[in-house]
Amino acid sequence: MKHCISINDFSKKEIYNEIIPGCRAVIAAARKRKPIRYQPEKKAIFAFFEPSTRTRGSYLEASRLLGWANAEILGAEATSLTKKESIANTVRMFAAQGADVLVMRTKIEGAQRFAAEILDGEGYEVSVQNGGDGTNQHPSQTFLDLLTISEKLGRLDNFKIGFFGDLKYGRTVHSLLCALAHQKNISLTLFSAPETALQTQYKNLFSNVKEVNSMDRLGDCDLIYGSRLQEERFTGDPVALNRAREKFRITADILDSFKKNVLIMHPMPYVQEFEPRIRKDVRLIIDLEAWHGIPTRMFLLAEGYRNRKAKILPITKKDAEFKIIKELPLKEYLEKRKKKKTASRYFLPITNGTVIDHIPHGLGLKIREFLSAKDVLVKGVKHTIEDVSSKKCKLKDVLVLENIFIPDSLMGTIASFAPDTTFNVIKDETFRKIKVKTPDKTTGIGVCPNQNCITNHDPEAAARFIHIEKGLRCYYCEKDFTQKEVI
Repeated sequence: MKHCISINDFSKKEIYNEIIPGCRAVIAAARKRKPIRYQPEKKAIFAFFEPSTRTRGSYLEASRLLGWANAEILGAEATSLTKKESIANTVRMFAAQGADVLVMRTKIEGAQRFAAEILDGEGYEVSVQNGGDGTNQHPSQTFLDLLTISEKLGRLDNFKIGFFGDLKYGRTVHSLLCALAHQKNISLTLFSAPETALQTQYKNLFSNVKEVNSMDRLGDCDLIYGSRLQEERFTGDPVALNRAREKFRITADILDSFKKNVLIMHPMPYVQEFEPRIRKDVRLIIDLEAWHGIPTRMFLLAEGYRNRKAKILPITKKDAEFKIIKELPLKEYLEKRKKKKTASRYFLPITNGTVIDHIPHGLGLKIREFLSAKDVLVKGVKHTIEDVSSKKCKLKDVLVLENIFIPDSLMGTIASFAPDTTFNVIKDETFRKIKVKTPDKTTGIGVCPNQNCITNHDPEAAARFIHIEKGLRCYYCEKDFTQKEVI
């Protein structure tokens, strides 16, 4: 493990056979509260651009126990970010100032992944670790949560877990769910509000998910995990926020409705989630959970340092593969086309140019705008045809470009965004139907709709998307979108 950016970067084996046992092995050393050895040549920089008590404090204590040198940067106002310096240039400076491990907490989502790319690409030997990026991920919290579950429940599979509170904006919830999705027989019970409900992309990770409308419906859970209402991110009705605060509160009476041996966890800080008189109840294991941050982060710092010189291959843009799936003399093609009932239903055949077919419904104009921005459509006749019937996808769009030819690079870009698209190229009295196979990642077209994504905040960060079953996932902020939202 060189970087610790997202739970989604780790396999089941890495999480459950390597990282959690590794964290457990450090518990005894952490309890002694004495530095293992003096190692001032090793340096961690903790850049926390958002407030933190537990994550920052436990990383600092972990660094002290390892005997490392460290430096703290607290708040963006302590850096030239307030002078509009970019994240890219900021992390370059941290690396140049001797960071072996750089731990970052940011409001900007995907900033840590982007930072790791910048430093890897320029040869810096630095481990980047994510102390929380907006509403996206918090991997080290998940590792300490799993360590706590393992220590107290005695297993990491075959249990019912209930989540309550802010499940939409709670990054600790998102990370934990991604890790638990690897395990067998995990059942979820979710109690939230419409404004803070868990996103579908996380619910789809599990086959047994139940949503309930009251706290006492979590009564059959082995574990209960709370998430504070993220008021700093909450954009809903203030009245709804106040109602939610009252709903997401465990009182002594509600606690009595739970299993007698239930384990209640919370990443903290909590505000009103627990009635004061239950704070010392043995079923509330939040203090142990928080303390496990120390051995967990000792392990992560040590592993990051040990692997900091590992060479991460840069993400290179692979060439698209062009396959001619039909090639005919133009005259023969036109004769065959005449025999079809719908030959001229939507447009007359062209004898020179390009027809982009099987464009996803509603994207024809968007792709035309993209090509216009690339100065491809300066000359020639353009026809955008929408709502065309299609056996394969019910409705599609078609773009007819008479006397216009699209460069291969742009054909590859369009196909990477809309993989089912085909290109009918009519040139030199020949008709060719071309299908373009592209890599899983889409670049060069579209922007991430998430305004909090790093690609909307740093001039060096270009939007990149991964194809998923029903759309696209941002490579950086890990949020899911439809093609229409992106382009």
